Amino acid sequence: MNIAIDVSSYAKKGRTGIGLYLRCLVDHLAAIDTVNHYTLCHRLSRLRRWSYLLRVDHPNFRSKVFHERLNPFFPRRLDVFHGTDGRLPTYRNLKTVVTVHDVSVFVSDAYSSEGFRRKKGRRYRDLAERATRIIADSESTRQGLIEHVDTDPARVCVVPLGVSPAFRPCPPEEQAAIRAKYGIEGAFILYVGAITTRKNVQGMLRAFARVAKQSEATLVLAGRPGRNAEAELAPIAELSLAGRVLLTGYVPDQDLAPLYSAARLFAFPTLYEGFGIPLLETMACGTPAVTSNWSSMPEVAGDAALLVDPHDTEAMADAMLRLLADEGLHGELRARGIERAREFTWERTARETLAVYQQAAQAD
Repeated sequence: MNIAIDVSSYAKKGRTGIGLYLRCLVDHLAAIDTVNHYTLCHRLSRLRRWSYLLRVDHPNFRSKVFHERLNPFFPRRLDVFHGTDGRLPTYRNLKTVVTVHDVSVFVSDAYSSEGFRRKKGRRYRDLAERATRIIADSESTRQGLIEHVDTDPARVCVVPLGVSPAFRPCPPEEQAAIRAKYGIEGAFILYVGAITTRKNVQGMLRAFARVAKQSEATLVLAGRPGRNAEAELAPIAELSLAGRVLLTGYVPDQDLAPLYSAARLFAFPTLYEGFGIPLLETMACGTPAVTSNWSSMPEVAGDAALLVDPHDTEAMADAMLRLLADEGLHGELRARGIERAREFTWERTARETLAVYQQAAQAD
């Protein structure tokens, strides 16, 4: 097969979820597939970010800058085109696969602007009509698509994401170095992700205020400010938590594994996730988690985390306190988390994605 993959979303500084997905998917397709040929497509608008383009040194992979109007005959050489970020080109008579990472625009008006929700809603409805196959990161996302967009359930496949082998329990010296880098002392609770409404940072801070009265632990928030960040962080001043909460800003990939490993526990009480890679990463590092019992979190966590209602700050606080104090529970969830994370590999993601390409190419 000749397969084109739109990797345009990779071309930016400080990559997070989708950039990670693209890098790992492409690298593992290159590792497992010696038969098919791949074209990594960069939309014309991404040329201004030339230094950030995704490149692979492999004989079966080439790169191409494309634009529908400038490359009208490009599809004639393709068997499948993969839109990796909920977007497809306008070419007709082309077998297509599209990945939809989440359906947050249908879940709540609080997670994005009205204009963004309208644009995404139109795009998802268009994908439901045109895509030969749709990949969802989780069963939760698949069900959300079926519920909110008129699409044939048989065309929507679940392909879970993976976790890199770089995420493993790090030795004490690496943990000490990362503590020194970020100025972290003593036991701490870690959160990794954007500071935004959907991540429920405000709820987590209110739960932590209860924890802070019964524990010496600090809370470390690792991530960039996002939508409504000021409101989400308001409880720090409101509840006098300034000395107990550390804001690191964006943390580069190489710092994440030792940071997860050094934490006593990971707090991820998100209101909605299409998959939730940070939860998988922390489990792989052997750090137990408190997370939501909503959306895709139960799928990822299995029985390897404490699941709570993200709106129940008291339950959230109780779960954090349990993991801070109960060595038996901590050790049990540590072992379960490491074992659970082994089920999610990027090789598995690549193999299952390749199977979807084959389905799409053979579809009527």
